[in-house]
Amino acid sequence: MEKTPAANEQADGPQKPEPAVFEPIDPAVERRVLRKLDLLLLPLLCICYMLQFLDKSSLNYATLMNIRQDLNLVGSQYSWASSIFYFGYLLMSYPTSYFIVKFPIGYYVSSAVILWAAIIMVHAACHDFAGIATVRFFLGVTEATVAPAFAILVGSFYKRSEQPLRQCFWFVGNAFAGIIGVEGEFGVLFLLFGGCTIVWGVVMVLFLPNSPGTCRFLTPEERDVAVRRLQTSAAKQTTNYKMYQVKEALLDPQTWILVVYQFCMNIPNGGLTSFGSLIISGFGYSTFRTLILQIPVACAQIFWILLSAGLATYLKNARLPTMIFMVLISVVGTVMMFAINKSQKEARLAGFCLTVAYVANLPLTMSVVTANVAGYTKRTVVLSLTFIAYCVGNIAGPQFFISNEAPGYRSGLIAGVCGFAIAALMLILLAVYYLLQNRSRNAEGAGMDGVHQINGEEIMDDDQTDKEHRGFRYVF
Repeated sequence: MEKTPAANEQADGPQKPEPAVFEPIDPAVERRVLRKLDLLLLPLLCICYMLQFLDKSSLNYATLMNIRQDLNLVGSQYSWASSIFYFGYLLMSYPTSYFIVKFPIGYYVSSAVILWAAIIMVHAACHDFAGIATVRFFLGVTEATVAPAFAILVGSFYKRSEQPLRQCFWFVGNAFAGIIGVEGEFGVLFLLFGGCTIVWGVVMVLFLPNSPGTCRFLTPEERDVAVRRLQTSAAKQTTNYKMYQVKEALLDPQTWILVVYQFCMNIPNGGLTSFGSLIISGFGYSTFRTLILQIPVACAQIFWILLSAGLATYLKNARLPTMIFMVLISVVGTVMMFAINKSQKEARLAGFCLTVAYVANLPLTMSVVTANVAGYTKRTVVLSLTFIAYCVGNIAGPQFFISNEAPGYRSGLIAGVCGFAIAALMLILLAVYYLLQNRSRNAEGAGMDGVHQINGEEIMDDDQTDKEHRGFRYVF
C-alpha cells in the first residue's frame, strides 16, 4: 500500500511531493486483476443502474396504466410530479459529494439502494398529487448517490485509458431497463420494482468494494496490484476534503462549460424520460403496442452507447468528437418527430430511435470529468456541479411538454432541438479549451516535479489537481 507523509495528510493546500519509486507490476497479474474487475465489479454497477432507472422511470410506465386518471392528476400536475424527483436530486447533490469522500463508498451506495427501494414500494399507496409528489421527491434524494458514486468508483478502480468503456458499461443498464416492460396495475409495478431493488441492495452490501485495497473478490496480491496500477491515475482516493481544490474547481473554465452543456442536454432528457411513452403512444399506437415498442427504442440506446464507447476507447482523441456526433444525431431525430407527417408513424418512431443517441453522452461526460479533472476533492466538486446542472435541466424539461399540446408536444420537441444545439456548441468550446491548454503546457516543457507523462497518463505522487501538475495533459 502507498504511504503518504503525515504532513501531506494534514495539509490543506498544494504540497510538492517527493519523487516516488514504483516496483514493476507483473503484466499477467495486472490482466487478471482487470479481468476480475470487469467480470465482478461492472455487473454490480450495471444491474444497480438498471434498477435505478427502472425505479426512476416507473412513473413514465405508469402513465400507460392510467395513473394520471386514478390519481386525478390534472393540468401540469403530472409534469411537476416528474420534475419534483430532480428537486430531491438537487438537494442531495452537494451532500453526496461530501459523503462519498468521508464514508466508505460501497456501504454508502448500498444503503441508499435499499432505502430508495423502500420508497418506490410506498408509491403503491399514493392516492393523489400530494402523495405522489412527496414520494417522488424523496426518491430523488436517495437516488442522487448513484451516478456520481459510480463515476468515482470507475475512476478509482481503472486507469484513465480504461475508463470510457467501463463508464459506458454500467450506464448501459439505463438502456436495458427499457427492455423490461410490465402490463397491469401500476401499484403492482411499484411493488415489483421496489422488491427487486431491495434484493439487489443486499447483494451490493455484501460485494460492492469501498476501494481497490479492500476489494473482497481479489486476493491480497491482486489487491496490491490493483492499488499500485492506479499510481498512473489522475488522483488517489483520500478522505481529506481540501478547500483549495473546491476554490480551484469553481474558478476553472472547464467546470462551467461542462455545467452549461449538462443543463442544455438534459432539458430534452427530462422531457423524454417523463413523456416518452406518451409520445410513442401519440404516434398512433395502442397501450400494449407502446409497451412492446420500448424494446426497439432500448436496443437503439444500447447501440448508441456501445458505438460511442468503442469510438471513444479505440480512436485517439475521439471522446469529444464522438459526443458532438451523438448530439447532432439527436437533433436530426427530434426534428423528424415533429416535422414528419403524422400519418407516417413508423418514420416518426425511427426519429425517436435517433433522438435517444444523446444518452451515450451521459457516461462519456463523466469520463471526461474523471479523466480531465485531477484532485479527488476537485473531481467530486465538479461532478456534483455537473450533477446539479443535470437536475435543473431535467426539472425544466417536462415543463415544456404542455398538456393541451398532447399528443404531439411540439413545444417540448422544439425545446429539445434548442437544448441539443447549444450542448453541441459547448462541446466544441470545451475541445478548443483543452487544445489550447495542452499547447500551452507543451510550450512550457512541463512535466517535472514528480510527474512523468506517459501517453496522456501521469504518474502522480500526491493528490494534486490538473492545474498544479503542469505535466498533466487533457484528454479529448
